[in-house]
Amino acid sequence: MKTYLLINAAMYILFALWCTFAPTKTAQFLGLSFRSGSGKSEYITVYGGLEFGVAMFFLLAALRPELRNAGLLFALLFYGGLVVWRLPTLLFVEGVQRPTYLFAAAEFVLLIVGLVAWILRPPA
Repeated sequence: MKTYLLINAAMYILFALWCTFAPTKTAQFLGLSFRSGSGKSEYITVYGGLEFGVAMFFLLAALRPELRNAGLLFALLFYGGLVVWRLPTLLFVEGVQRPTYLFAAAEFVLLIVGLVAWILRPPA
């Protein structure tokens, strides 16, 4: 469980930094563009700041054994929400590009691994 949480923390730290310091490049990779400075500000805040906050929670949960179940539950709810909302877009939205499918696959794998970790977690 600790390793799973650390992997999530590292991944979201990298995403936060990538989106913060290369917002135009990452937005284009995701199929987004900025119409104004407000859009760029919002993107940096949500994709940088929010992902950094998520990373810090995963890191804290990994480093503090008493928070590991909470961290794992958060991961299940987080990835569960992403998978449930992503799937209809992949089925019904036209023009979805390859990077979106890669993110969808990663989210699904992280959800399944989290479920397995939850099932196999030691009793409290």
